[in-house]
Amino acid sequence: MSGKRVYLLIVASIATLFVLAACTEEAIPTQEPVEFNPTAATSADRPDSPGQDNAPEVVEPVATGGDAEAGQGLFVSFSCGGCHSTGGNKIVGPGLGGAYARAGDRTSLDADAYIEQSVRDPGAFLVDGFAAVMPSFDDKLSDEDVQNVIAYLKTLE
Repeated sequence: MSGKRVYLLIVASIATLFVLAACTEEAIPTQEPVEFNPTAATSADRPDSPGQDNAPEVVEPVATGGDAEAGQGLFVSFSCGGCHSTGGNKIVGPGLGGAYARAGDRTSLDADAYIEQSVRDPGAFLVDGFAAVMPSFDDKLSDEDVQNVIAYLKTLE
């Protein structure tokens, strides 16, 4: 009898240890926002480039202005939120919260021109830590649409 009790006690103890081990949660640290430091992409970074090392073609900005509400509608209709948060969180691409305020300090372009360039030719400037996977919207958005998106991005802090 005593041997059976010891055996049952050992089995119960092992089962309890497995249950306790399975119930513990691993603490996952929150992700630090990625610092926004775009650099000019080389042709090797660009998915549509044959491999020549050319400087990015700069898109001349159109008149500034735009309708932020219409820009938000475009952001939603093109599912931009699937890759970009409107805050500082990284999804696939960088978070867009405060991107307009940072954009003017990142290249020789002003913020409007930088964002327009990034929408029309996303491979022109890459943020450190992100691959050149964003599709171009050059043939999908009119000049007015781009200005509306820029106006919307100005509202994200």
